[in-house]
Amino acid sequence: METVKAAIRSYLSELLSIMEEEATFEIEGDSCDDLYVNLTGSLFSLPEERPVLTALQHLLRTHLRRVTGKDCEVILDVNGAVKRRRAELIRFALTAAESVRREHKRIRLNPMPRIDRRTIHITLANFPGVRTYSVGKGEQRRVVIEPEET
Repeated sequence: METVKAAIRSYLSELLSIMEEEATFEIEGDSCDDLYVNLTGSLFSLPEERPVLTALQHLLRTHLRRVTGKDCEVILDVNGAVKRRRAELIRFALTAAESVRREHKRIRLNPMPRIDRRTIHITLANFPGVRTYSVGKGEQRRVVIEPEET
């Protein structure tokens, strides 16, 4: 695992130097399935916009695969925006699940990216009285939360 983290440190340090950005970063996670990298600082070249970060995540994953031979799931964040979004999604999912359980009515959520859908599915996996699944294709894919059949 230290080889993977060293490769991330090296790649991001070089990238930030090329971009002339002054930032620090923290790497969290103990396996290639669960790595979180948060860049901190005044990053004008790296806005907290998902398309830019998604592209950089892809480049970082490709670099890691090339250097280490491992497929690593890396979430790249700037100033904690992804982590805050995840916390909001978790709160929203729990509130929606309570509503589904109380009212016995299905809720179809708005379309969302894969990582957000995954957060909702994981959050509600053991929530009593509800089940989740995804429907739709591409950018229209969404989560459905419905009461479990008894």
